[in-house]
Amino acid sequence: MVGHRSSPRCGYCGQRGHAKNHCPEIKKRAEQGSEYCKRILQAQKDAVKNRKCSYCHQTGHNRRSCQVKVADKVVFDKIIRDYHKEAEALLKAKGFTIGSLVRYSNRGLKEVDTLALVTEVSYNKRAPDWDWSNKRLEGYTEEERRSYNRYCAEAKDYKEGVNIKLESLTGTGLGYWGDSDKSFVDIDSLNIYEWINHRRLAYEVVS
Repeated sequence: MVGHRSSPRCGYCGQRGHAKNHCPEIKKRAEQGSEYCKRILQAQKDAVKNRKCSYCHQTGHNRRSCQVKVADKVVFDKIIRDYHKEAEALLKAKGFTIGSLVRYSNRGLKEVDTLALVTEVSYNKRAPDWDWSNKRLEGYTEEERRSYNRYCAEAKDYKEGVNIKLESLTGTGLGYWGDSDKSFVDIDSLNIYEWINHRRLAYEVVS
């Protein structure tokens, strides 16, 4: 059974549907000259004025109504779109698309390479990986970088790096211990960035 949450009851007029901070009776009586109601309204205004936002640390508003946060999200979304667009282009250029055949080499565990198919490319809720951020964020203004980094703490449901899903053709050979039939591989492990070319090719598209 879902619990029922009753509407708030005003501590001043006793009516339901609003709290004391939004009581129309207080405002009405203050306009009629009640000094007591005037003091209540002034105290409420002072409380709002002195309220400190936990996001931007400025006074006069809270986190929910923070316009800095709203502006930061616009920048965050823009950089996410830029990252996804470039990641998609790089993956296609290197052949990592759905249906591609990939050879996975893990010489530390086995001598025989594993062949696997790319069955999924995931962009949903994926923020830039470390390699992309370290290189590409230099192309944004200082204020954009500050906005992006500030909003990252809000994007708790985002994970780092676009990734691909591999499915082994032999049933095993993937994963950390080489005993899995499926594996999710972050884009920064695929050695597709032009500015990073010193890594051994653990994942190589063969067709």
